[in-house]
Amino acid sequence: MIKLLNMESETRQNIQKQLTAIDLFAGAGGFSLGFSMAGFRVTHAIEVDKWAAETFEVNFPRTKVVTRDIQQISDEEIKDIIDERPLVVIGGPPCQGFSHSNVNNKDPKDPRNSLFQEYMRFVAQLRPKVCMIENVKGLLTTKTAKGELVIDIILREFESLGYNADFRVLNAANFGVPQFRERLIIAAVCKSEANNFFWPEPTHELGNSNITSLFEELMPTQPPLTLWEAIGDIQQITHESYTGKEGYECSPLNEFQSIMRRNAPEFLLNHEPMKHTKRVVERYATIGFGESEGDVSEKHLPRKRSESSTISKAYDQNGRRQRPDRPCSTIVASSHSNFIHPFLHRNFTVRELARIQSFPDDYEFRGKRAVLSKKLSIRKGLLDEIYLDQRMQVGNAVPPLFAKALAESVRSTLSLTNSRGGKNEICST
Repeated sequence: MIKLLNMESETRQNIQKQLTAIDLFAGAGGFSLGFSMAGFRVTHAIEVDKWAAETFEVNFPRTKVVTRDIQQISDEEIKDIIDERPLVVIGGPPCQGFSHSNVNNKDPKDPRNSLFQEYMRFVAQLRPKVCMIENVKGLLTTKTAKGELVIDIILREFESLGYNADFRVLNAANFGVPQFRERLIIAAVCKSEANNFFWPEPTHELGNSNITSLFEELMPTQPPLTLWEAIGDIQQITHESYTGKEGYECSPLNEFQSIMRRNAPEFLLNHEPMKHTKRVVERYATIGFGESEGDVSEKHLPRKRSESSTISKAYDQNGRRQRPDRPCSTIVASSHSNFIHPFLHRNFTVRELARIQSFPDDYEFRGKRAVLSKKLSIRKGLLDEIYLDQRMQVGNAVPPLFAKALAESVRSTLSLTNSRGGKNEICST
């Protein structure tokens, strides 16, 4: 029996050695964490932002983190840096040019969008079996100056490199994340190995569904995880009561909380609340569940910078108090001012935001808690603060539990490949 158990353990270790991945545009590591939870070994990560890279490195001490601009890495350097050819390449090229939430930048020719080409360049050099890209769903309707859909170009590029590519818009709430978060996922599988990618089946049902199915066993069996089910056990504090020794209000009340609290430190990390002015607290106190700054009286509105200026909102949910009985709205990079705690008159802490993104409580975020805008930091000469603060890192991340569901589908796809005689060598055209 002991010999059998040892053989099984050795088999699992050998499988994990084979299940390798690299993460491009890695950010704080949400995508990589999900793949790690599914049994993959993330060998390398590339991230240009100093603070995000520090976050990744402290949470993945065995991963080689390259803090460089991917555009400055030559084809010759790629194989020197990535000294172990990966089975999978994952990544989320910056999406600002594609996001409908970015009201200041709708030009599809935005140079940041060329980072998709950098992703494809790594794929061409490394020839992984499976590729996966996460991005905003706005990419589906984005066109070039010539009127061609960007998604069609991406699919064609994968085709030219020998991959079958497919895409879906998936909601993280369908996979146990306490947040409505729709994202475009592009999956590409080497043609010589498999015809299609096996997409994950939702585990949590959203909304009222009266649809009956001949395949009821495939239907989601759980309701969506609500905001309060996600963060209700975290000690509820204000800036004034914060000591740095905060913990939990109670024992875990559900499976999600138990998962989040595995290996949790003695005191919660990244849980310092923001300090709000008296006027902001008074404004927040007038906002009910589901309401935002647009619902408050003129007396409590943010002050205009001048008589001629108007109050604008970059997002519809600015200053919106989240409902405790449903999943949270989409966490975004600027979430420090977008969301109000359901019961306290303050914004979420970094730890609460991380919970909503499904990061476990032992996941530490580095860099500053919040910074000025990049433009203002440069104007003030604060060049050491032009990196992604903790809230931005959380908002930009792929929710780990969502990434885990995707990674398990990658494993299923690769398992079928192996059963058909695939040898996990490089993808050939």
